[in-house]
Amino acid sequence: MNQNGFGMVEKCIDEAHLSSLRAFIMQKVVEQRGEYGPFDPGHSGSDSLLNALSLSSEFNRACRTIYRLGTGKTGPDQTFYHILRWFSGDTGEQHAYFFHYDSYVLTVLIPAIMPSRGPMGDLIMFPNRRPIRNTYLTNLFDKVLLDNRLTQRLLKKAMLLKLIKPVRVQLEPGNVYFFWGYRSVHANEPFDHDQIRATAVFHYVNPHADSRIRAFIKR
Repeated sequence: MNQNGFGMVEKCIDEAHLSSLRAFIMQKVVEQRGEYGPFDPGHSGSDSLLNALSLSSEFNRACRTIYRLGTGKTGPDQTFYHILRWFSGDTGEQHAYFFHYDSYVLTVLIPAIMPSRGPMGDLIMFPNRRPIRNTYLTNLFDKVLLDNRLTQRLLKKAMLLKLIKPVRVQLEPGNVYFFWGYRSVHANEPFDHDQIRATAVFHYVNPHADSRIRAFIKR
């Protein structure tokens, strides 16, 4: 992760669990009639795989170990923030190339449904571009510099012109991907309108969770 930008555990989710997760996602796509769907798997009735992972002692221990090795600090025993997202149609294109930093140090990505033809909606990143900030204000400053129209356009244009080269990760269902979401500028590439891209995302350790300024802004 420090050298290549990401780590991967291959084929660690079996087909039965993947099929269950895909069926759950397709049910939500039909119910919500939307091209974009964020869904909190912590709600009742959600897919058992995601709930099981969030409660798994082995998964928690693995994330704490990765955090400790990457930061030199003890990984706290805390609840994950996890969410299930799917994109399709025009909305998938609108969310492509949205470069951002995550609020959490470690990001775990579990692809469930990926496009079967055409552009694949790959994960792209410029890994480890900043340290973990000491204060919420410096973190916010980083995000303001990145999350504005000018910076977004310049990054996209420079990448398409191959002036800068991101790390490209072709996501494969069944694999689990780890990267430093807080430190890495990342986005996903576009894919065909008639395809669906669905991923489960687990976030671990918000270093500014106790910030009073953050709490004030969020009110």
